[in-house]
Amino acid sequence: LLSSGNRYLIRTDDMVETVYNDKGEIIKTKERRLFMLNDVLMCATVNIRSSYESSGTVTTGQRYLLKWSVPLGQVEVIEYGSGNGQGENCRFPSQHSAENVIINSKPNKLYMGPGQLYLDLQNLLHDLNVVGQISQLIGSLKGNYQNLNQSVAHDWTSGLQKLILKKEDEIRAADRCRIQLQLPGKQDKSGRPTFFTAVFNTFTPAIKQSWINNLQMAKLALAEDNLLGWFCVEDDGNQIKKEKHPLLVRHMPVMMAKQQEFKIECAAYNPEPYLSGETESDSCAMEHGFLWIGSCTNQMGQIAIVSFQSSSPKVIECFNVESRILCMVYIPEEEKLKEQNKALDSENVLAKSSNVPTICLGMEEGSISIYKSCQGSKKIRLQHFFTPEKSTVMSLTYMYQYLFAGLVNGNISIYTKAEDGMWNTEPQKIVKLGVLPVRSLLVMEETIWAACGGQIFIISTVTHSIESHFEAHQEEGMVISHMAVAGVGIWIAFTSGSTLRLFHTETLKHLQDINIATPVHNMLPGQQRVSVTSLLVCHGLLLVGTNLGIIVALPVPRLQGIPKVTGEGMVSYHAHNGPVKFLVTATSINKKNRNKLRNSLPPGSEPKDDDQKNALHSERPGSSLSNSHDTAVWLGGSVGSIAQKSDLSSSSGSLTLSHGSSSLEHRPEDSNIYELLKDQNISFKSKRQKSKKMKASSVLVISGGQGHRRVNKKTKQQRQDELVSSVMVWQIPLLNI
Repeated sequence: LLSSGNRYLIRTDDMVETVYNDKGEIIKTKERRLFMLNDVLMCATVNIRSSYESSGTVTTGQRYLLKWSVPLGQVEVIEYGSGNGQGENCRFPSQHSAENVIINSKPNKLYMGPGQLYLDLQNLLHDLNVVGQISQLIGSLKGNYQNLNQSVAHDWTSGLQKLILKKEDEIRAADRCRIQLQLPGKQDKSGRPTFFTAVFNTFTPAIKQSWINNLQMAKLALAEDNLLGWFCVEDDGNQIKKEKHPLLVRHMPVMMAKQQEFKIECAAYNPEPYLSGETESDSCAMEHGFLWIGSCTNQMGQIAIVSFQSSSPKVIECFNVESRILCMVYIPEEEKLKEQNKALDSENVLAKSSNVPTICLGMEEGSISIYKSCQGSKKIRLQHFFTPEKSTVMSLTYMYQYLFAGLVNGNISIYTKAEDGMWNTEPQKIVKLGVLPVRSLLVMEETIWAACGGQIFIISTVTHSIESHFEAHQEEGMVISHMAVAGVGIWIAFTSGSTLRLFHTETLKHLQDINIATPVHNMLPGQQRVSVTSLLVCHGLLLVGTNLGIIVALPVPRLQGIPKVTGEGMVSYHAHNGPVKFLVTATSINKKNRNKLRNSLPPGSEPKDDDQKNALHSERPGSSLSNSHDTAVWLGGSVGSIAQKSDLSSSSGSLTLSHGSSSLEHRPEDSNIYELLKDQNISFKSKRQKSKKMKASSVLVISGGQGHRRVNKKTKQQRQDELVSSVMVWQIPLLNI
């Protein structure tokens, strides 16, 4: 099984497998080790054996008893609490819903679901409905009774609603470390496929998240689009290993209506996550934000906003603007303004409206537009003002309280913020660089790097004066189009030619030249002219978009040193039908951060320390319905009722809740496993797994252009929908996970 030369190990993890009965009780737990290979998932039991040598030393070794191995592409993660599994909350939807798995397994013998906690929740919801009916009946009473009125009924309802919220939190907490898998079994007698389920518990929620992310990345690599996704130079010893190739997640048009006359021009990414009120699965706890995409005709522009929240990125807003959009920049919410606005009166709408993330657009007509960019905003323009002499805006960047606009006349306009958080419409200062357009602006520590013609000017963000400048190319007529910084190096591309140049950001010394036409011509027949149309350095890769619609990926060091290209790199078989107009990194925000977790917990249930938050405290989840018969739940306690907590009789205006169902007497299903996971004597729990903070396993990169094509396939007559503004979404595996 392991002898295949194309097979490699992705990760290995120690977990606890749990088996449940039909009542949600744990039948047994077993220590397992899971081996995730690129195309196989294996489960084994670890046997540690000691041997004594003649010298008196004791050596220990590990032997494995293989329990099962299954094709990785057929492994499905089942998330309960949602009728559609994890499809709504992850980029990789499951093919089987939770209900299907229950049917395929044997419910009379083994029930692998969350069990008791969900049963408690169902009973609470039932009781809330019953109390609602009782409340309606009380409202129809003719008499006036001190201990039987609408106020008392309201207390009952409020109490049950609090219990439901608490139970939902317990379910979320229980699911944070549980991985439930649907696995392919042997065919039945009629030849139909069968499935079995297995439930594992990780030692921290972060390990669960990381494991599932790795699984989905490995499955994505097995998809047809990625089996032959990149062309590599075979005899290059330093070429990027196949397991580190960017993976195509999907390609999609980004127009509400497929209007061929609009051509993609630029984009800006807002990492703010969309915060829905729905229960979300922990398996995809890294949330992505929104991509603003600008497209243009000859006279006007159009904005499309793409959300990356669910399994299918989708356009959520599309609107036209009065001029062509040439550049964009995302401006985050200011912390100082955030604190100030907390103290402002709620009627001060203007100040509050400026205290939000925004997207700034640079227009060909010589104007700058500021749009609100946050949850629920629909085409809200906060500001619109013109540059001096209505000079076309070629580039934008932002730093601290300043907005820098590179203009077509060779100037940079610097704008400041007013006290209310809005931008002053007149520039505080204009910096004259030359006569050619300022095509690129880049923030680097305490300076702004500006490209004007073939020169780069370094401008202080404090004095706003030019500190130094240098020529990026000796040949006359070479105009800088793009810049990308990594570590202490900056890569520079030009409007003509296929050469990239690397300079040291401190010494300004020229370090390396790379001709991207070489790998492109190795793949494409003929000698087509190649030029650079977009540039991005991202997690060990220098990504170059070309005029041919092809993306070139060159390996560079990931450490903060000099980002010299260390190999021939590779060329993508997935391409656009025109120039790659932008390459954008979609960073992610962990939705399970401490503040949101604290806010989501009901009063009195906040975790006390990090160990409790991560390992799910050893105290059993307080199942209020799992108590014995003589313990009832108190509902009520508001000022409106005369209920006294010392008296639990029904005449006191309170409702005592006590169920006689035998299923409710079982202890919570997860209490045993919590205690087991907290046991420091588990044989295989290594130090590296104790509260290890796992990093994200991948990062999204989005490319923009017209349509999508496969370079290695014979092209038919292109349909109109293949030429509309489109994006390709890539996922790049990260090293050292």
